Amino acid sequence: MADVAAPVGTMTLQEQMDLIIDDIDDSIAGKYVFTLRDLLENPDDYADTPDIGKEIDRLKIDLNRYFEDKKTEVADQVSKYKDDALKATRLADKIGGVVRDKAKNTKKPFVTPLIFARKEDEDEILFVDNYDSSHEALLEEMIKGSVFVVDVSVPVENFKVGRWVFVGESKNRGLYIFFPVNPIGVLDIAKDQLTMSLDGLKIELESEEETEKK
Repeated sequence: MADVAAPVGTMTLQEQMDLIIDDIDDSIAGKYVFTLRDLLENPDDYADTPDIGKEIDRLKIDLNRYFEDKKTEVADQVSKYKDDALKATRLADKIGGVVRDKAKNTKKPFVTPLIFARKEDEDEILFVDNYDSSHEALLEEMIKGSVFVVDVSVPVENFKVGRWVFVGESKNRGLYIFFPVNPIGVLDIAKDQLTMSLDGLKIELESEEETEKK
C-alpha cells in the first residue's frame, strides 16, 4: 500500500484524502460490490444493493482497522514531527518579537485580533523555515510598505504556527513559517471525514430503500 501519511509540505488535505481513499480501496479490493471512492461519488448506483446499510457498517469496521494499522506505521514519524514543530514554534516566537519591535519603531500599528477577515487567496505569501540577516532586511521593507501589521499566528496542539500579514493600501503581504504536517493528525481528520460521509450515505440509502418498499 502507498505511504499515504508521509508529511508533504506542498500536498493539500484533499490530495492526502485522495491518496488515502485509493489506498483503502487497494486494501479492500474484491471484498464489496463497490469501491469506497465509487460509493462516495456515486451512491445512487448502490441504492438497490441488498442490505446496503449492513455493507456500509462492515466497510466502517475495515476503515477503523485500516486507520489503526496506519497509525502504527507512522508512529516513528511522530517524534520527528514534534521536534520540527518545536523548532517552528521557537522560530515563530523569535520572528514575532522582531516584527513587533520593528513595527513599534516605525510607528506602525501591530494587532492580534480574534478574527482577521480578508481574501487570503489574494495575499502574497512568503514561507520561511529560518531567520537570518536577509530576512531581517525583508521584514523592514514589508513593514515600511504596510499600513499596519496583523499577527495571525495560530496554536496547534502545544505548538504555534507563526503567521504575520502586512496590510498595504492595495495589497497584503504575508510571512508564514513553514510548519510540519502531523501524520497522526492527517489520519484522524481523514477517518472522521470518511466516517461521517458513510454515516450520511447509510441513512440516505436506507431511507430510499424503505421508500421503495412502501
